[in-house]
Amino acid sequence: MIKILHIMPGADLGGISTVVLNYYRYIDKSRFHFDIALTTNKIGLNGKEFLKLGSNIYYLPLKSNNIKQYKIALKNLILNNKYDVLHVHENETSYIALSVAKKLGIKCRIAHSHTTSPFLSIKGELRRLSGVILNSYYATTLIGCGKLAGERVFGKYNMKKSKAIILPNAIDTDKFKYNENVRLETREELGIKNQFVVGMVGRLDVQKNSLYAIELFKSIYKEINDAILIIVGDGPLKEKLMDAICNSGISQNIKYLGKRKDVERLYQAFDVLILPSLYEGFPICAVEAMAAGLPVLMSDKITRELNFCENIHYLPLDDKTIWVKTAANYYNDIKRKMRKNEIIYAKYDIKNTAKILQDVYSIACSDK
Repeated sequence: MIKILHIMPGADLGGISTVVLNYYRYIDKSRFHFDIALTTNKIGLNGKEFLKLGSNIYYLPLKSNNIKQYKIALKNLILNNKYDVLHVHENETSYIALSVAKKLGIKCRIAHSHTTSPFLSIKGELRRLSGVILNSYYATTLIGCGKLAGERVFGKYNMKKSKAIILPNAIDTDKFKYNENVRLETREELGIKNQFVVGMVGRLDVQKNSLYAIELFKSIYKEINDAILIIVGDGPLKEKLMDAICNSGISQNIKYLGKRKDVERLYQAFDVLILPSLYEGFPICAVEAMAAGLPVLMSDKITRELNFCENIHYLPLDDKTIWVKTAANYYNDIKRKMRKNEIIYAKYDIKNTAKILQDVYSIACSDK
């Protein structure tokens, strides 16, 4: 049994923890065991799922509060549990945990990048450059969830090294594939009849451009008067988002559902998904929506690795007219199509990528 400790910021719905949880659901648990170390004291819904799968959850102090205490706590955690692999999901600062693992002789040390976020200050850029150098030094494997995410955190030069790989945020295509009966059931549950449904799924924060989405939908509504917007997710901008909805003048056409555990059903009810993010490492919600046969309208700031489907549209944020026109093209569109095979062919199915991750762990630990 190979024991892996994953370090991540939190374990609520969405984000990094969803990616790791997806892998643990499909990895061979007779050979690999995942434990989780969080830098928050809140388990969250994904954390509860990890517990059901047999993972242990531990807590580490924030590096920003006391880096020495963080290292001591991590050292004790590794020694007490005798981990074979340290898999760190802290982007440019992953090297801090990996340096502890290296001193303890952990042979498989993975730095995993999940972001393409820009730094707008000299301090931020210096932090990024430090990560480029030190992550490569301390990690035995560099993983980018996408090409841009890998290059952003680890640098283009390091992503050309043999120890660097791209491992997409893959999904279970069977779970999300389009089902007409589920569509009708879910729309009835939500009180939707013959309306055009624009969906938005994700964390409510600056990165996801949540407030802009309200303005964008107002423009769509002017063109399509029976359109409604359904928002799924939670986050720090929730209160501002609710204020924006109340002040929109069309609040009756906006439904906020908060956190949901049945997002695979909600995709069926949508007619189009919008993703106006300022940046993304690799948007897993877009892949989920694609599996459900949904057209996806996304910002042109997002990685182009998803353009293998014909109903993926990269659109500029400074021109709402194009978003409106593209959304309108799908109004009364009855050509909903299952795209499971396209996603499998593009290697974004979790059953395939889980095997790749297993190989990473196995090869690195083979000389133990």
